Amino acid sequence: MGKRRIQESGIRSQKSGRSLVPRELFSAFLVFLLAFSLGPLSAVAQHAGHQAPAAAGEKKTEAPPGKETSLTRTFLLEGFKASFSIMDMVAHKKMLKDMNMKIEIDSQATHNIAVTLTDTRTNQVVHDAAVKMKVINPKGKDQIKLLDFTPAMNQYAGDFNLSDKGRYEILILFKSGGMKRAGGFNYSLK
Repeated sequence: MGKRRIQESGIRSQKSGRSLVPRELFSAFLVFLLAFSLGPLSAVAQHAGHQAPAAAGEKKTEAPPGKETSLTRTFLLEGFKASFSIMDMVAHKKMLKDMNMKIEIDSQATHNIAVTLTDTRTNQVVHDAAVKMKVINPKGKDQIKLLDFTPAMNQYAGDFNLSDKGRYEILILFKSGGMKRAGGFNYSLK
């Protein structure tokens, strides 16, 4: 039996005379490989600002790269969306005055931290949660407060002393529907 030569179809290289089909297959294979290897990275990028749920008693924080000075944060906690806002006390007092709201303010506080909890299944604001917040300053000293719900704002809020420059850890623990959830983030005050 003689050797059979299999003729490849496709464009041949002018220099070597070899078929370019294997290169095309190799290129297609590389594209396929990159698509599947980079796919999980796009999911990570999409959820970079979200917090994974913490186990009971565990301190779980997140800090999106370059976002530690952001005054707003939003992330998911086991079926709930937690949207945080941090406001210095001067701006907070002005907002309350503009809205004709009379709320007692802690005289030692420099900032107001508020969180709106939304049930992701119903997209409704949660009004009946018990929400506790712990703020740890750059020196390691903490402040723990049970947050008050303000119906007019649909949020739980508390006044905290953030007078030191540096990185704060802001943690939340809340109970709703008989289940506890926890999460947090880092905030840098410059």
